[in-house]
Amino acid sequence: MEKKRIGVKDLVNIGIFAVLYFIAFFIAGITGFIPVMTVFYSVVLAVLGGIPCILFFTKTDKFGMVTILCLLMGIATFMMGYGPYAIGTSLICGLAADFILGVGQYKSWKHMLIAYCVFSEWVIGSQVILFLYKDAYLESYRASQGDAYVEVVSAVVKSYMIPVDIVCVIVGAIVGAYIGRAILKKHFKRAGIV
Repeated sequence: MEKKRIGVKDLVNIGIFAVLYFIAFFIAGITGFIPVMTVFYSVVLAVLGGIPCILFFTKTDKFGMVTILCLLMGIATFMMGYGPYAIGTSLICGLAADFILGVGQYKSWKHMLIAYCVFSEWVIGSQVILFLYKDAYLESYRASQGDAYVEVVSAVVKSYMIPVDIVCVIVGAIVGAYIGRAILKKHFKRAGIV
């Protein structure tokens, strides 16, 4: 089987969908003003990101495209001050999602669904800084958000919340993927995805 190379058109598609997905990330991030959502904005992203990601998956037929998209998100969050951890998780999750899509030959809904669940976990890396440096991180918010906000977030940010968040992201990704599939029925038929 001949390997397909990523071309200019593919890179343009990656750029367009990176912007769309980043908008979903930004909207999800705004929910962080609600203290408990500081941990669970990742679930909102998994739901909102379902539409652009599932559409992107229907236009993907080359290994590496999903990895590049995911890595761009990790780099963007690093540049926004979330720490370097999302670069690692985005690379791992992107490669794994690419592999899963490839196993389904980029035409299987089941593989798309699993790939999107894996892809969505990249965002956990953007939250690692909160768990590792909780006190310093929260102190930086005390002046702007107030003591009550910091105390609620501090109560929610416990080490056991990481696996809880991972599971919740999977649930959010399943919901987001099905919403994306429902909205994009025509694209699925055109792409021959079953």
